Amino acid sequence: MRSHLVRAGLAVITGALVAGCGAAPAAVPTADPAPLPTLTRPVKPPRDPTDTKPNTGWLTGVVSRGGSGPCYGFTSDDGAAFALYNGDGLTLTEGARVQVKLESTLLKIYCGPGDLMAVTAAAPVG
Repeated sequence: MRSHLVRAGLAVITGALVAGCGAAPAAVPTADPAPLPTLTRPVKPPRDPTDTKPNTGWLTGVVSRGGSGPCYGFTSDDGAAFALYNGDGLTLTEGARVQVKLESTLLKIYCGPGDLMAVTAAAPVG
């Protein structure tokens, strides 16, 4: 008798669990979704560059971190900070006012704070 009650109880519990696992009916959408916006191709490229690159060419300023390289610090007259790289053994004196010729570089090294540029030439000013 006892085993019969246990079987009946297990059957009721199993039935309740199976009934609770059923998926709820999906809701039927009542309206069409709003259309996605269409993107138009620009007629011309932007007037100003969208990513500003550091200046290239000759800049005048003060050496903020000198030595015989390969890394130097430089602050231009307009206050921009540069991390300079030169692998040719160029010697720059900290605090010296110089004019440097800068080029962009693809090197992925850390030469200090500022925009990383390659210095190809330097000349004292004054």
